[in-house]
Amino acid sequence: MKKTRRRERKKANRILGMLFLAILLGFFVVNLIKSDQDTSELENRSLSQRPKLTWESITSGTFMERFESYVSDQFVGRNVFREIYVGFSRFGGSREENDVLRGRHRQLMETISIPDEELLAEDVAGINEYALSYPDVSTHILLVPDSAEILSNRIPLFASVADQAELFDNFRAQLDDSIIWADAVSVLEEHTDEKLYYQTDPHWTTQGAYDVFLGTAGSLGIEDPYDTTYDSYCAAYDFNGTLSSTSGFLINRKEEVDVYLPENATSYLVTYVEEAEKTTSIYSTDALDTRDKYAVFMGGNHSLVEIDTGADSSNTLLVVKDSFANCFIPFLIPHYSRIIVVDPRYYAGTIGDITSTYSITDTLFLYSGNTFFTDTTLKGFLESE
Repeated sequence: MKKTRRRERKKANRILGMLFLAILLGFFVVNLIKSDQDTSELENRSLSQRPKLTWESITSGTFMERFESYVSDQFVGRNVFREIYVGFSRFGGSREENDVLRGRHRQLMETISIPDEELLAEDVAGINEYALSYPDVSTHILLVPDSAEILSNRIPLFASVADQAELFDNFRAQLDDSIIWADAVSVLEEHTDEKLYYQTDPHWTTQGAYDVFLGTAGSLGIEDPYDTTYDSYCAAYDFNGTLSSTSGFLINRKEEVDVYLPENATSYLVTYVEEAEKTTSIYSTDALDTRDKYAVFMGGNHSLVEIDTGADSSNTLLVVKDSFANCFIPFLIPHYSRIIVVDPRYYAGTIGDITSTYSITDTLFLYSGNTFFTDTTLKGFLESE
């Protein structure tokens, strides 16, 4: 009897082992024959591609690093396995995934990035040099605090994040006295009863951007920000942002994306220089049919954009920015005759080229804190020739 049971147990183990090997082989074959994806719509990012096998990449160790990233990104069924993993993590009490905190009141937020001191010193030196090299240009800086700074009461229990306002103050103290600081932190702290940030995305809402525009207009040299009145319209009801997709939290949460349109609209021309495209609206309705509905503002990020406004002004504004500026720029249109928008992450030239070419009178550096403190491209953009 015992021998029969042992034989049956061994037989069952062999079947399970063969089944397991067959599943592994199946995944291996499917991964070999399936075509690689360029991007992940769910995560709104580019996926790693198969690295080239060279002697240099082998000896330097970069091939295995890139191949590991490639396998992780292209593995068949990765989204399903990822959701299972996140589900078990949440069941175990986890409140953080891929540097995304799952805060109170269903608020997702990025952890606060600590700047690299050497990189920050180079950026400070570049900005100061720019301000001193162009004394006739009014230089302004507006750093937008990330949600974990303003919505600190929603940070998960026992989670610890850096004091971003203090990081801003330390950075500001290193700037030349001629540079004008626009204080977004104080403005947003006065409006915490409003929805200032999306729950599933790192960006601020249009409401938050408008609050800061009104509160910092004087620092930006805008005399009367109330000259233009706006009506709010819901452009999308089903936005689920990148914090949700990268963390796996709140993947079914749907949010509204609002646009603020002036009551007395005036015509203007938007030129996407690198793409050689022109349009009469700063909004891209095509983006509303994609996952990245925040791209309704300016159609997402572009290297160089010219906006000819026809406003009654002699000033030309240069905006050096990240994506947080995209929903802020519409409020600037009535106050400058021309606005030049540059994203150094995609633009190959220098700030000197832009300032001289377009006869810039005002410059605004507008970034979120996390992006500004981690961006490695600003240094090259600020380099003088």
